Amino acid sequence: MTDETGKAWQCPKDGTVMQPLGRRSGAWRCPTCKGIFTDPGAMRRGRPPKWSPILTSILMSLLARAVVRHLRRRSPKQTPS
Repeated sequence: MTDETGKAWQCPKDGTVMQPLGRRSGAWRCPTCKGIFTDPGAMRRGRPPKWSPILTSILMSLLARAVVRHLRRRSPKQTPS
């Protein structure tokens, strides 16, 4: 079996040609040993953009700041004495 690039993947255990599990997943299944193997190159291509962790950090910081401000605005409950 070959994928869209024409590259045939062989099972590292027994050397038989593997079948792709999806068009873009980068995963392959061996029909004899039933093992599932992934293509590290496809995993690298599927990484999120470099700005994603920065955006997540900014959003979490803003959310934490809003929660702290909300908690500070609440009047403290007074205990009866």
